[in-house]
Amino acid sequence: APSGTPLTSTASLDGSGHGFLTPGSPVVTDTAETFAVGGWVRPGRVDGTRTVLSQDAGTARAFTLGLAQAGAAPVWSFSVGGARVTGGLPETGAWAYVLGQYDAGTGTARLYVNGRAVGEETAVTAVAGEGAFQIGRARGAQGYRDRWQGEIGDVRAYDRIVVASEVKELATRAARRLGHWALDTAPDGLAPEEGGGAPLKLGTGASLYRLGDPCDPLDLECGQDWPLEMDGDGHLRLDGASGHAATDAPVVDTSGSFTVSVRV
Repeated sequence: APSGTPLTSTASLDGSGHGFLTPGSPVVTDTAETFAVGGWVRPGRVDGTRTVLSQDAGTARAFTLGLAQAGAAPVWSFSVGGARVTGGLPETGAWAYVLGQYDAGTGTARLYVNGRAVGEETAVTAVAGEGAFQIGRARGAQGYRDRWQGEIGDVRAYDRIVVASEVKELATRAARRLGHWALDTAPDGLAPEEGGGAPLKLGTGASLYRLGDPCDPLDLECGQDWPLEMDGDGHLRLDGASGHAATDAPVVDTSGSFTVSVRV
């Protein structure tokens, strides 16, 4: 399941003829009216056309939500009737929250990826489809096809518009702290990570400043070296030349989104 979400489990589909889920009946009761469908997905493959959600309409489908190809690159895709909205970049093994919605009042189909609108089409004519709801495949003239390989979770269907703020909430993943070094102690030159992770090794020109027993700053004989306001019992002091502290291995995967912060 995607980290930072309430999910504890997801469905894993292998892309085979048996890799699908269906209630055997429609979930979107009227696909010609306003509806929205979405869920968390992690593709195991991003080649070809692959369906996350769809609903049968005879020997075709009323809508499909999944991924397709645009030139040489994969894109997320939401199709309603003969219209297709695409956007975003699916990545093998990476979780994403995708949601497609159709507004019958305006004839607009819109696609959201990770809480952001990535595309829309107007003047869309929806297709009435009262067939079975499908997870992991789409109906075609020769049977089911475009099978999903990967994981799917938290599938939801609505008979209304899902407003932008609600989509953002559905796609929210709480930040997971990967490292925290208080830098107020460094036995043997190693500043421990608060959660038991990789310590910071102090290099040449690096030391820890610790505030000694305080004296009254109004006392003329007070020789305390008063630092700038600190958080905790100490801080890292660098000489501006060779001073540094480092872990022995990477802490953050910089190929994706991340945040770092420090008091200076």
